[in-house]
Parts: sequence; structure tokens; C-alpha cells
Amino acid sequence: MNIGIDVDGVLANVAEFQLEYGTPYFKKKYGYDVINPNAFDVKEIFGCTDKERNKFGWDKTFWHYIIRYPAMENAANIIDKLRKEGHRIVIITGRVFIKQSGFKGWLSRLTLKRWLKRRKIIYDNLFLCDEKNAAQDKLLACKKYSIDVMIEDKPENIMTLMNNAYSVICYDAPYNSKCEGNSIYRAKTWDDVYEIIKKKSVKKM
Repeated sequence: MNIGIDVDGVLANVAEFQLEYGTPYFKKKYGYDVINPNAFDVKEIFGCTDKERNKFGWDKTFWHYIIRYPAMENAANIIDKLRKEGHRIVIITGRVFIKQSGFKGWLSRLTLKRWLKRRKIIYDNLFLCDEKNAAQDKLLACKKYSIDVMIEDKPENIMTLMNNAYSVICYDAPYNSKCEGNSIYRAKTWDDVYEIIKKKSVKKM
């Protein structure tokens, strides 16, 4: 099978990071408190502006996440196991600055690749998406690589893929609890991901 894998929210727990590190950051810098702990993005979590969100994306606090934050438990082991079983792994992800030209874009791409390497997450292909147009870019990537199942957490991306006849493993988070459909499978751990893929690959054979 061709398996697409998102990064933020699937390989790294961005929701946990945004609350743990974003809460003191936005309180100290702007006086903002958490207004919706179950939201997907810091804009909805703290009620900040686009400009303030982008400043957070370039602040050393966020770079701690990009460079040093750990991968989800057992993610690397499961991905390695899937590759050894013959599955193809395609990382399909959008992130702030990652499609930009210039220094910020270069640094965002470099740190992502280094983070994956240091977490021993081995993949066959990498497709980078425009953060503002991620749903359509991910749909394009799924078509390009003939993806059989995409592991994703963002509701907009999940529903776009499902509505275009793609199977999606929804990596469980409070903000995607309402994502439901015949081709959506929910996983709370990477062990769950493996069991879902194992069942799907058997059926495909």
C-alpha cells in the first residue's frame, strides 16, 4: 500500500505543544488566555491575530517544537515495520513558511528533514504543502502518489480527502472528534494505526 503521513498532529503532538508552550507565550506577550483548548490552531485557542500567530511561528518557543520536540510514541517503529512489510511511506505535510522562498522557507524545510532524520522516521517520498492551501495540496499529493490511505488530523484535510474517495486514518484529537464517514478510521495511537493498515492491506490482497 501507498501510505500518506502528515507531520504536525500525527508524528508530533502539536496540540500538546500549543497548550504547554503557547499558554505562557501568549499570556506574557499579549495578555491572552486560552479561550478554546480543543481548537486546532493557536488563532482559535488564544484568539490571536494572523500577525501574532506568525510571530509565534518565528519565535524561539515554536522553534523548540520544530527542532527538539519528540515524535509520537512508537511512530518511528511502526513506520519502519510498515516499510519492511513492503508498504511505501510518503510524508505529506504543510507547515508555516515551508513553501516560501528565502531564508525562512529554507530553514523550515531543513529543520523538518532534520527532525524526521533524528527521530529515525524513514520515508520514501516527501511532499510539502502550502499551509494556506493544505487541503487541496494534500489531495494533489494523494493523486500523484496513488495514496491508499492518508494519516491526518486536521478536520478540513480529512473531510476533503474523504469527499474525494480517499481512505483516511484520523489521528485522534479533540478538534477532529466530529470527523466521521465510511472511509474514516480513528486511531488514538500508532499501534492503532498499524492494526488499521494491517486489516486494510489484507482486504486489498
